[in-house]
Amino acid sequence: MSSLATNPRFTIVIAIFCFLSMALAAKITYLMVFSHEFLSNEGRKRSMRLIETAPVRGTIFDRFNQPLAVSTPVSTLWVNPRQFAPTNRQAVILDEQLDIDASRIRALTLNEQGKSFAYLARRINPERANKIMKLSIPGVYERQEYKRFYPQTSMLAQTLGFTNIDQQGIEGIELMYNQKLSGKPGLEERTLNLHKRVTREILVHKPVTPGENLHLTIDSTLQYYVEKALLKGVKNNAARSASAILIHARTGEILALSTMPSFNPNARRGFNAERIRNRVFTDVYEPGSVIKPFSMAAVLTANIIDKNAIIPIAPGFIKINGYTIRDVGRDSQLDLAGIIRRSSNVGMSKVAIPTGGAVISQLLTDLGFGNNTAIYFPGESIGTVPVRRVWSDIATASLSYGYSLSVNLAQLVQAYTVFANDGDLIPLSLIKGEKQPPRNVISPEVANNILDMMVHAVDGPGAGGKRAAIEGYVIAGKSGTSRKASSGGYKSNEYRAMFVGIAPANAPEFIMAVVVDEPTANGYFGGAIAAPIFKEIIEDVLRVRNIPGNASEVLPAALAPIVQ
Repeated sequence: MSSLATNPRFTIVIAIFCFLSMALAAKITYLMVFSHEFLSNEGRKRSMRLIETAPVRGTIFDRFNQPLAVSTPVSTLWVNPRQFAPTNRQAVILDEQLDIDASRIRALTLNEQGKSFAYLARRINPERANKIMKLSIPGVYERQEYKRFYPQTSMLAQTLGFTNIDQQGIEGIELMYNQKLSGKPGLEERTLNLHKRVTREILVHKPVTPGENLHLTIDSTLQYYVEKALLKGVKNNAARSASAILIHARTGEILALSTMPSFNPNARRGFNAERIRNRVFTDVYEPGSVIKPFSMAAVLTANIIDKNAIIPIAPGFIKINGYTIRDVGRDSQLDLAGIIRRSSNVGMSKVAIPTGGAVISQLLTDLGFGNNTAIYFPGESIGTVPVRRVWSDIATASLSYGYSLSVNLAQLVQAYTVFANDGDLIPLSLIKGEKQPPRNVISPEVANNILDMMVHAVDGPGAGGKRAAIEGYVIAGKSGTSRKASSGGYKSNEYRAMFVGIAPANAPEFIMAVVVDEPTANGYFGGAIAAPIFKEIIEDVLRVRNIPGNASEVLPAALAPIVQ
């Protein structure tokens, strides 16, 4: 022992050991006393993860709180490629459960781009995600997202629109009110366990703000009847499409609107671009004779033509500036009401020319044609109303019976509100509580006289809209037929058939416009094709809404004198 004690090498080793031990103890003491908070934070950083929490998108309801678009919770799996290292067995399970083949897995594990984030599977069933998470694959993480779901499938599809995979609206109402529906994401701090899996320990840095709900003016029950009749009309008439919009006559609230055929927004892979757009707002066309009530309103307002005038129609055609205008009917003469009832292009031209194209054009502009409706629907086309410094007779005539201008169906139904509201134009609304005030466009006397004319255009002798008549109710309306335009003029055998009507006319509740595009069976006139669809829908609407009938055909409007 004495030799060991006197061995200098041993003494040096012991001394060094004691020195290092004391230095280590001092360092530990220093860290524990003076750097405790720093070390805690560093440890925490290595065992936590900041996660952005997705907000739930607002629900879209109809006017009676029926859900039309909802968001359901789903799971998204993502990986940190720097940590991703599945076993062969785990790789097989990933392929079975998520359809992720070996090449994709190999690319993630190699991580040649040095990424720290990549999606593994998005918006999958939470139960399936849980199966994957139980495998404890290094670098695999889970977070909750939401998937948009439309309970009514294809119903109202073009109006509701749809969202992309990130829950951002890209069509229809979803796009139009995307900011309101989206909400704002939150930020949470989640603790990781020893297996790098997220635990339930949560520290909220920024709370999530859910999206706001929307309540539409749509009545889902009436929407059903509209879509059923439109689909039937497309099939029976072998048509390209059919569209309709139904509104409340007094408020302008849109109760139903649709284009058939439609699509299922839940089945994204089967989308047909032709069926996605809302033709009620996006498609514009020459309206044909459904514009005549407005032209006649301009004639009555101008008071240049005697209200009791009898207009010669024979021989059924008239030449204007080298162009020949023809009637389908064979009338020898008509009064002003008869021109509307028989939808006479000759008669309309003869009373429009003295009135002037500028007068008619201005009234159409005042009624909202050539401008957006109050809805401002995404993709809405405003159409055109011709404005000329000098109006030729043929330009005036063609405008008066619905050519040389273009309109959409929503503009038409909005303009027809003047006849149901003593000359007041009622702006359309699609969201409950977003109604705009009405504005007067024509006098009550003129509006009521035109309304009376349209009643006789449905139930009068030789009426073009007789197929829209409903027993026990007074119906006002006007049919229209327009030839489809082409680059070189007009197509020889492609038409649009239209009908716009008010029900009941003696106490207006509903206004509806219908257009059938390219009917190829049963003819092509609006009175033969579109009017029966109007009738079928309005019969259901009156029944569902329990609107009492009135067999009397005498309207207060018929008794109202025209202001001289």
